[in-house]
Amino acid sequence: MNFVKSVEKISRWSGTLSAWLIIPLMLTVVYEVICRHIFNNPTSWSYDTAWMLFSAQFLIGGAYTLLKKAHIRIDIVYNVLSERRKVIFDLWIHILVIAMPALLFTWAGIRFAAEAWVANEKLSTTNWFFPAGPPKTLIPLGFFLLALQSIAEIICLIQGTKGRRDQ
Repeated sequence: MNFVKSVEKISRWSGTLSAWLIIPLMLTVVYEVICRHIFNNPTSWSYDTAWMLFSAQFLIGGAYTLLKKAHIRIDIVYNVLSERRKVIFDLWIHILVIAMPALLFTWAGIRFAAEAWVANEKLSTTNWFFPAGPPKTLIPLGFFLLALQSIAEIICLIQGTKGRRDQ
């Protein structure tokens, strides 16, 4: 259970970080809107910055969303299942739909990010040419956090502590 509590602490931390990312994201968008529409002088960096911040928020916040059971579930099917079948359903979902793909994306994402760092790849969506390594590193990090939280959920389901620990 110590592993589960540690993972949940990491997931809560990642959720807090994800929530705080909304501030620089909002400031970037507001700044760009003011520059573009009031001063007729758009920035060369705000588009890249906004999508990188949103991507970071999405990737880093996935584990927290799973911790809080806020991901989409087909309740029309789930609600008609008995408690035992809900546990079995949740186990299959966590193993096949979340943990396994997240681990595969972590592995592939590490290679993807490493190639960007080694090649000193630059993002060319605008003329800013920001290094691709930092945002691409968030891909394996986000999926690894999601996989960890899913494994913690699997442990809780197997141990019968599905009801949730200190939410």
